[in-house]
Amino acid sequence: MGLEAWFAVVTKPRSEAVAQEHLVRQGYQCLLPQVKRVLRGAVGLKTRVESLFPNYLFLRADPDAVSLAPVRSTRGAIGLVRFGAEPARIPDAVVERIKSRIDADDGLIKLATPELAPGQGVRVMDGPLVGWEGVFLCGEGMDRVRLLLQMLGTNREVVVPRSQLGLCV
Repeated sequence: MGLEAWFAVVTKPRSEAVAQEHLVRQGYQCLLPQVKRVLRGAVGLKTRVESLFPNYLFLRADPDAVSLAPVRSTRGAIGLVRFGAEPARIPDAVVERIKSRIDADDGLIKLATPELAPGQGVRVMDGPLVGWEGVFLCGEGMDRVRLLLQMLGTNREVVVPRSQLGLCV
């Protein structure tokens, strides 16, 4: 008998939760890491809970003891990520690292805030300034940062929570 391993399941678009529900009903152990995102819509900002890895979830099983064939016909799922004929195994350490970031209060993944250096380009990923790009100037206390943004034709200094930032690519 083999050992249990983690596998990645490809899902239909926005069907990760449906696939997870049906896989769990079939007796598989699943992990669907989710994050809270703030999106700008026509009527303002909306907060949504989304999959950390869109169109994917993780499944744990022993392929020698349990057939993985039903995964491809499960509602919401397309099948397993494969390398050739073999399903790709996800190292336990990777899944444990993801699990370690799950917040006990809401069950969502808490992403680490990036380390920033003065002059570095940043993008506001959350809050009222979502989508704006600017330059990191300095830290402003424990959890806030000072940025330089170009607004209304001039450069403006603004202070935002560090957790709202991402690095510009």
